[in-house]
Amino acid sequence: MSWLREAGPYIEQFRGKIFVVLMSGGDRSEVTMSHLAEDLVLLNALGVRLVLVQGTRRAIDAHIEAKGQPSSHHGHRRITTSALLETINYLVAESAITFRGLYMRAQHRNKAWVPLVTANFISAKPLGIHEGVDHKLTGAVRKVHATAIAEQLDAGALVYLDHLAHSPAGQLYNLASEEVAAQTAIALNADKLILLGETAICCDPANQIISEITLSSIAKLRSLQTAEMQRRLDAAEKAIRSGVSRCHLLDAAADGALLTELMTTEGTGTMILAEPSVDIRLARPDDLAGLLHLLSPLEETQALVHRSREKLEAEISHFRVVEQDGRILGSAALYPLDSNNAELAALVVDPDKSRQKVGSLLLRRMESDAKSQGICSLFVLTTIAHDWFIERGFREVTIDALPENRQALYNHQRNSKILQKDLQD
Repeated sequence: MSWLREAGPYIEQFRGKIFVVLMSGGDRSEVTMSHLAEDLVLLNALGVRLVLVQGTRRAIDAHIEAKGQPSSHHGHRRITTSALLETINYLVAESAITFRGLYMRAQHRNKAWVPLVTANFISAKPLGIHEGVDHKLTGAVRKVHATAIAEQLDAGALVYLDHLAHSPAGQLYNLASEEVAAQTAIALNADKLILLGETAICCDPANQIISEITLSSIAKLRSLQTAEMQRRLDAAEKAIRSGVSRCHLLDAAADGALLTELMTTEGTGTMILAEPSVDIRLARPDDLAGLLHLLSPLEETQALVHRSREKLEAEISHFRVVEQDGRILGSAALYPLDSNNAELAALVVDPDKSRQKVGSLLLRRMESDAKSQGICSLFVLTTIAHDWFIERGFREVTIDALPENRQALYNHQRNSKILQKDLQD
């Protein structure tokens, strides 16, 4: 139930938006592909306009290995001979037929019918000779016929693309599916590019999962990833630099990865965007509803002092909020006590989110605000977060350490612990 409540704002936000989804050929099991088809039908029913791009790289590799067919690469690009192109043509057609059947079944189960349209929406050009290597029938995207795709989306259809395309002269070329997805997203000015792939996670140098990457971080992370993840990173970077708002790298084999990534704040994959998604800003009157929703549970347990709507509205200028995708994830207030001291209050983070990450980020911003106001010492009164603040440089003090005006307002019945942190550099 909580998952459904969290999804509500995203459903409204995504209605009418264009998402380009690269479907990896990594996990071709019927169960995995069937679940993906179900999720895509659901997204379409919720008003998302979808363009699907089928990848078949794993199937091609498996076929080549099984048949002992010769194959070579230059960098990440496969050299496509005439004989290999025949094999790829067959595998692409097989994937399309399989997916179409699963899509029809998913529609029937969901009592829906939306056409799955494919056509010559992509035109190709030869990749040519690079570094002395002739790429033969390996091509690149010449043009995405965005107007024709948009017309199909406007008519309510899903558009299905693969990575084979003809040149204006009628020659068929094998393109990189990641390039097709990225260029299509750019041409359509899509809201999201979603790249499903074989590599489950994107990790940092400490082998920790990365949930969010900005453009400035891609270069130093790229060499740490698998070749498959590098291809997706390159496609995402190109799309973001060309105006696509957000890209998502997901594990193709994880059931429900698409819905969990799109419909929850935490997600399950790696999101790539130009700037950090979490915005810490001064609170506004129109944030009152979000603040009340955040503060009320802790006020009910008496972990926080109750603030009426009227009091909160009057004190709104003291608050900063953490916002992501239009949702208030955290809040904190700064109350000057005198020219040198201030109190940090109502530091709250949505319990479903990563408190350590968002809370620490918010604390650093509040400390920065206090310093900019000439505050030398920051106080916190808490009943439940003593250890959290101690870990971040605060120390426990007695009531005598508080400025006299705050001592007079101390609630002895709550018996809050008093913590202090010096802010001088």
